[in-house]
Amino acid sequence: MQRLTATLALVVVASLLEPPVALARSRVRAACDEVGCEAGAATESGGGGHSRAHGSRPVTCSYYHLDVPDGTVLTRPDGSPIPADGPGRWFEKVCVDARETDAIQATFPDRTDPITDILAVQSMVRATDRSPVFIRTADTPALIDEARSRLSFPDPQPRFSPSSPWTFVNHPTALWLDGGIQPTSAAAEVPGLRVTVTAEPSRIDWDTADGTVVSCPAPGRPPDPHLPGDRGDCVHVWTWPSVNGPNGAYAVTATVYWHVTWTSEGAPGGGDLGTIPRRTRTVRVPVAEIQAVNVPPEESR
Repeated sequence: MQRLTATLALVVVASLLEPPVALARSRVRAACDEVGCEAGAATESGGGGHSRAHGSRPVTCSYYHLDVPDGTVLTRPDGSPIPADGPGRWFEKVCVDARETDAIQATFPDRTDPITDILAVQSMVRATDRSPVFIRTADTPALIDEARSRLSFPDPQPRFSPSSPWTFVNHPTALWLDGGIQPTSAAAEVPGLRVTVTAEPSRIDWDTADGTVVSCPAPGRPPDPHLPGDRGDCVHVWTWPSVNGPNGAYAVTATVYWHVTWTSEGAPGGGDLGTIPRRTRTVRVPVAEIQAVNVPPEESR
């Protein structure tokens, strides 16, 4: 174990000194602060993420799978055994405080001399905090639920066209959502195991308040004014005017169906979590009837 720890320490130091290189062990990133690793959750949007950290230069930790036989008992620095109940995997946790590495870099600014370079590497090895941890794969279902509960969905505005100030009976009316409905993600993690849940809009069901539900692609689009006759990609035709309805308009709502999947880092897994429906606010669509007056043609003189 000591030899493995020393090897990992040199790998970490090398990653501080040079661009990252491919490692034989699977690497799992996690966020830590000055106190230690945070076993919490983070919310992401569009692939980015954030986690708790004190200051602009937090402690960073990496987790490396340890290829040890089942039933192996590893100990903490004080000699006490680390519990390893249930299915899971051993990791080597390697944490580096950026403030300490900055101080070492300042102490040895010129690394061209081999002796100075060796002293700098030794200092960085001593500044690296290493310890074995056991990550239970049984944590995965709980992390899935935690990440899914942290999904944040947009609140788009339903739109229709023509709309100045109304649309018309038997006239194709375009429907779409304004404000964008991009895929959204959320993550939950414990050291060495991270689960990400992603929701992507799959379709929109429009309740047009006349007894019809129209299914359309998400999010739809407004008509292109440069294309004559373009109606977007979601259209409904009202056959009766709305003058006798509440407030003289149809109360239209849209339900966005989000397809949800999950992936994991640090343990095998991933799959489909079904759909989550999210209803939008209501938009009132006044539908008028075009009146035509038939006038006999003027008698020819």
